[in-house]
Amino acid sequence: MKISKIYSNRPNIFQPIEFNEGFNVIIGQIRLHDDKNKDSHNLGKSKLAELIDFGFLKQRHKETFLFKHMDRFDDFIFFFEIKLNDGSYLTIRRSVNKNTQLFFKKHSTKYQDYRFLEDSDWDYQKLTFDNAKLLLDSFLNLTSISPWDYRMAVSYALRKQDDFNDIFQLKKFSRGKDLSWKPYIGHILGFNADNLKSNYELKIDIEKVTAQLADLQKEIGLYQGDEEEMLQDALSLKHQDAYALQEQLDALNFDDSDTETVEELSENTDEEIEELNRVRYYLKSDLKKLRKVESKRSVSFNTDKTKKLFTEAGILFGDQIKKSYDELIEFNKKITVERSRFVKQQTKELEQQIIDISSRLTELNTLKSKQVYFLTSTNALEKYKEVSNRLLLVSTEINLIKRKLEISEQIKSKKSESRTLSNSKNDVIEKIRLDRDFVMQSDTSIYKSIKENFTTFVKLVLDKDGRISTEQNGEGNLVYHAGFVDGDFNYTSESDGCSYKKILCIGYDLAVNLAFADKDFVRFVYHDGGLETLDTRKKLEFLNYARTIPELFGTQYILTLIDSDLPEGVEFTDEEIALTLHDNGDDGLLFKMPSW
Repeated sequence: MKISKIYSNRPNIFQPIEFNEGFNVIIGQIRLHDDKNKDSHNLGKSKLAELIDFGFLKQRHKETFLFKHMDRFDDFIFFFEIKLNDGSYLTIRRSVNKNTQLFFKKHSTKYQDYRFLEDSDWDYQKLTFDNAKLLLDSFLNLTSISPWDYRMAVSYALRKQDDFNDIFQLKKFSRGKDLSWKPYIGHILGFNADNLKSNYELKIDIEKVTAQLADLQKEIGLYQGDEEEMLQDALSLKHQDAYALQEQLDALNFDDSDTETVEELSENTDEEIEELNRVRYYLKSDLKKLRKVESKRSVSFNTDKTKKLFTEAGILFGDQIKKSYDELIEFNKKITVERSRFVKQQTKELEQQIIDISSRLTELNTLKSKQVYFLTSTNALEKYKEVSNRLLLVSTEINLIKRKLEISEQIKSKKSESRTLSNSKNDVIEKIRLDRDFVMQSDTSIYKSIKENFTTFVKLVLDKDGRISTEQNGEGNLVYHAGFVDGDFNYTSESDGCSYKKILCIGYDLAVNLAFADKDFVRFVYHDGGLETLDTRKKLEFLNYARTIPELFGTQYILTLIDSDLPEGVEFTDEEIALTLHDNGDDGLLFKMPSW
């Protein structure tokens, strides 16, 4: 799959761009060297990458320039001619206004002009966006990246300005989860992506079950020992209480309730009232002391007055003594402020405790009144009502325990599910390890080919030792590394700098594309810049590589650059120059209209 031609229904604004199948440059020329108001980096080179992405059916996004400036592009219709891997051509028609209504046409020769073709003459007309993506995916037939669709491969083939910060991770994936891109990179490098994907998914599932367990445990509460056994015991006791109360109601005999009320009144209610009154007394006493402390003012000490007093007494009050006293006073102020803050906090806490205790005492005294009334009452109907209320409370407690038992059963189920998921994850981690060992030992793996291509690129272009490697981290996932290595094959920090990061991204993209030369894969690579970070010698080496090596492997390479970044004496042929932009008026821009 290569890019053949891009044109629009308004050629006076957007001129047709024809690409050759090998090396292509989009060159920006600086013609107004003395005009400080002109920006040579705002000619439209980067917008072309966005436009190509739009042609490959990128979903509408408000930040895409076509939609961000709808008033400028509303009436534009674009045509994207691409060469398929079987040698035939496909033209995609997509308008800005009706961007989810697509037209496709297959043809056998390149550089066609279908601007005036009637809707009925297109092979596929008014396709919905989703259907168009499915159809385009089938036409491109990139079987080497299955189960991913073509959009994933196109994303890496179109390396934009903000995609050069990380060799393996594009900016679009920086806010998402590793699951969205790391398994794909693993697949491209020749590893079993199903295992990589499963490991991430299992971790998500385990975290989900863990969160559910925490919620269930919070609802049921914590128990010492086996919670299910304790709940069963509690349920059995409550059933006995309910049975005893029901017997009293059936027999209209409340002697047992009288006895129980006496015991509860003497052993529980009175004891708790007595204890709470005692605690409240001591709390009020402490509160009174705190308020007394809070009302006291700090002692005032004036060093100047003290010095005067010492002088009158004939005693020398030296500067060092004055300094020490000043420091002591400042320290005393800080201590006073801190103590005041502590006293206020303690006062607030004590006041709240007293309020809580008083509230509980009110409840207990009300309960005591009811219990005394129950004991002294001779009205059988009143006692019947009271015992009925007790039975209702016990029944409510029984239902609550049953609910907790249901939750306990859910907890058991979730724990079992968690163990199963953890065991599955461990199995997958082992599969990843074995697969990595197998790929590492293979002399014919795609991984070996990519590594060799990358090493060759770094040596030829930068005259350094470069390396791609992987390792399995503590979670069992693969971690990808690429950069310069020293004599001991350890990575150096030199490759972390911006100057080399771009060229290493370029080297990786080309290494992958060359390794997939005999497979159904994207056959183009588009790099928005990269030359500007290199010195003159390395620029020459890079251009020599880019103009020869990729084409030998059937790769179309498209590079954007500014002419001032070119080494002296370097010239491109007319065939290599796909588009020339410049800063001398609107005619030099990608879209020949005033800048927006």
